[in-house]
Amino acid sequence: MNWSSKPARAAAVVVSVALTMALGPQVHAAVPTGGSLTVQAQSSASAMLRFTLPGSAVTVQVLREGRLLDVFPAGAGSSYTDYLLWPRTTYHYELKAFNAGGGSVADLTGAVTIPARTGWFPRLYAPSSFWNQPISPSAAADPNSKAIVAKSLTPYASISNLITDNKWGITVAYANPVSKLYSVGCIKYDCNMPVSFHIPRYATANSGQDGKLVILDPTTNMELDMGVAKYDPASDTWSTNSRYTAESNGWGAMCAPYQRCGAVLGSGLDQMGGVIRPEEIAQGNIRHALVLAVPYTRANFIACPAVKTAGGVVDPRALPFGARIQLNPAFNVGATNWPRWEKIVARAFQQYGGYVGDIGGSLAVRAEPSLNRGYEPWSRAGVTQLSPSLRNLPWSRFKVLKLQSC
Repeated sequence: MNWSSKPARAAAVVVSVALTMALGPQVHAAVPTGGSLTVQAQSSASAMLRFTLPGSAVTVQVLREGRLLDVFPAGAGSSYTDYLLWPRTTYHYELKAFNAGGGSVADLTGAVTIPARTGWFPRLYAPSSFWNQPISPSAAADPNSKAIVAKSLTPYASISNLITDNKWGITVAYANPVSKLYSVGCIKYDCNMPVSFHIPRYATANSGQDGKLVILDPTTNMELDMGVAKYDPASDTWSTNSRYTAESNGWGAMCAPYQRCGAVLGSGLDQMGGVIRPEEIAQGNIRHALVLAVPYTRANFIACPAVKTAGGVVDPRALPFGARIQLNPAFNVGATNWPRWEKIVARAFQQYGGYVGDIGGSLAVRAEPSLNRGYEPWSRAGVTQLSPSLRNLPWSRFKVLKLQSC
């Protein structure tokens, strides 16, 4: 993913505000006395805040529309990039600075209008990653495909859905170099490996029992995957059942093919791999394979590109982790009366397919929820229900591509 795009020129509104003294005899408290803030669009999904602060500043808070985004030391840097923004939308920012005693020394405001999107929404991982490879027209079905589909897909068609809700969706947040560097605690899996990562204050795991959360650091092109992630505001610490790092511009799994390693997902695939973003629905095209959680998974078999397995049943008709499924390309999606978003998902299944990444209680295609955005993006993309059903998809017309043991 290219994170170094030049600042957008059109439609950007740049506001530079120098803080002034409050006037009037009714003001008795100490007031901030200096500093400046400039806000400029960086892309159709991000904005950069550049600021100067009084010499007495020790701690900085960044807020968007009154919502706290991050807290960091005043000496950590003079800029902050905010991600997860929506095109053609105006955002208002506030930057507060405090001295060693907690007193306010600066309260700066600025606004920016994010430009319309030009080009495709950036996708994660390398162009050569399996996530970003379309299915070849000559790709063969597995000899056992029909039996697998009949046992592992069609029985769950009535409980198939697109997971966009805050309970089970894959939440994501973006780090800055100034974001606090946490030593991420671990209580269950692979805890012998120390993990440190910059995590913004707004980062929140999904509210389901799996507590999934991904932190992307565009500066280093690294991804932090966390499972059962919990933040304790009293001690300002993070703890998890498991946490792993990977390159967000790399292969797309926690280790190379045929190797074995730990991961948050049962398959060992990177947790953000295949996750649908609302911007992709808005643009009308998903340019990568999807990721599924399925109820019926196979034990003791790992299909490439998966690098691990967890649980499942001993049944050759069960879907192994790493299996890739495809909707028959001959199926006429355009002739259906489905909503626009569902046609986009179906076409992605035809062009890129979907990988089995995890086990779940429903036949679920995973997406990013709104939890870490501070606004509801899915309705803007035309998806008006939370975790809407995918029962319209002709699951019996899917095929399992030839399985390769990994």
